[in-house]
Amino acid sequence: MSDEYLPLMRAAEYVGISRVKLAQLAKEGAIAYVTSPLDKRVKLFTRADLDQLRNAPRPVAEAAARSE
Repeated sequence: MSDEYLPLMRAAEYVGISRVKLAQLAKEGAIAYVTSPLDKRVKLFTRADLDQLRNAPRPVAEAAARSE
């Protein structure tokens, strides 16, 4: 497999989020994926899409915002 595509677990580690959160984002359509031609259960994410997600601004937690 090319390094251009990462399976769900490796993609989640690459972005720094849980696999559950990444699967949820994929289900909601927030990030595109393709299914593996060898196993239709495997979701593959492009490194370019993951980089966009990785570099997106993250929301500030309410508790952290209140403590300032």
